[in-house]
Amino acid sequence: MRIAICVKKDIHGLLAARNLAERLAFAELGFFCSVKTRDAENEVPALRLMKLLERDVAIDTFCTLEEPRPGFPHPERWTALADMKADGGAARLLAFRPDIVVSARFSLIFPQRVIDAVPRGIVNVHPGALPGYRGLFAPFWQILKRESELGCTVHMVDRGIDTGPVLGVARVPFDPTRSLMAHTAALYRGGVAIAAEAVATLARGGQPPTTQQPAGGAYYRFPAPADFAALPVPIVTAQDFAEVLAAAFPPRAEASAAGVASRRAAA
Repeated sequence: MRIAICVKKDIHGLLAARNLAERLAFAELGFFCSVKTRDAENEVPALRLMKLLERDVAIDTFCTLEEPRPGFPHPERWTALADMKADGGAARLLAFRPDIVVSARFSLIFPQRVIDAVPRGIVNVHPGALPGYRGLFAPFWQILKRESELGCTVHMVDRGIDTGPVLGVARVPFDPTRSLMAHTAALYRGGVAIAAEAVATLARGGQPPTTQQPAGGAYYRFPAPADFAALPVPIVTAQDFAEVLAAAFPPRAEASAAGVASRRAAA
């Protein structure tokens, strides 16, 4: 059984990939990452800050200091996909011959030829309640719209964008004391757990139950500076960033054991 894990090369993608690797260790795993940077991420100050923290600092700086961990390839060894063209990213993904693809925070749209080529389907973790929050930056828009509860929808991928049959929804209460980053991390954490369970069922040859999305919904794009100005919580706080970093770079078991032994000896 081959399972392709497709994420974005940022801190939330790293967290998703690490959690999926632990839960799907029964399969042969391939790790793929989108490396696309949209113009808005360099033009809108708030988006520029998020890119700095989530990618430039977390991945391009801290992650490069990390040694590889057993059973989990270093992000520098993930297969980078710049597009989903037939002779480009799609070919590189399908060369792995995945039976299942699981996508979490992946920045590229799977074309129909890729969907048709994956025997047991593509499972997507979308950090928004569907169908009301399709598209980009769903955690942001849910907070801006003053939702009391945010949703992360896990669904099968079909020919539409965030339109496929729903496998489950993880729900996170809105907390006005926490940042956008903290809410985003919590949404993905819940969604990945649902996705891993569905993927395990598909891997066994089963069919997890799904429900069709209701008609209607809305599609969102990147927020503008005025949207960020209206956001009722900070984009990030030092405490929330430290918490997400700690989850992304947990201490190694051997280092933890050595620390316990050292403290016992000192006592």
